[in-house]
Amino acid sequence: MTKAPSRSFEEIRKQAKPREAEVSIVLAGDLAADADRLTAALDAMDRRRAIGASVDDAEYAQLVKEHEEVRELMRSSETPFRFRALPRTEHSALIAAHPGGPDENWDLDTYPQALIAASSLDPKMTLEQVEELFDVLNDDQRADLFLAANRANTSAVSVPSSRAASVNPPLSGAR
Repeated sequence: MTKAPSRSFEEIRKQAKPREAEVSIVLAGDLAADADRLTAALDAMDRRRAIGASVDDAEYAQLVKEHEEVRELMRSSETPFRFRALPRTEHSALIAAHPGGPDENWDLDTYPQALIAASSLDPKMTLEQVEELFDVLNDDQRADLFLAANRANTSAVSVPSSRAASVNPPLSGAR
């Protein structure tokens, strides 16, 4: 059996790139209350329909229209944030600069913002800008940003599973 020729270190190093991760955050948090209200109203009308009660079709159509408008406004405020892994020594130094307590790997109050700022690629953000954004975002949004930055710095890079293998064939006669 013939062994395939191996690549040189230079070829391998040229191909190696830092891991990147991305998350999208809906920034128009003020619209969440409108979306919740409209969703609840539509759900209530759907429950009434399900038990055979009458529902005002014009009112239902108006609620659907308003719901779609709010969804589009929210979708237009969805903003991607992209992060790139730091070099190993920089990441270690960042963790060391934000030591945690006895049961924590890092300071939960300072390390997330520092990692987000240091790893931010698009948009590039300073620590001050991350702090300013954190003052507006809620816990889940802040966690999403941190988890994406952390994923860029700590998660493995592997080939994702094929979606083509899981695609259901069309039903017979379907076009």
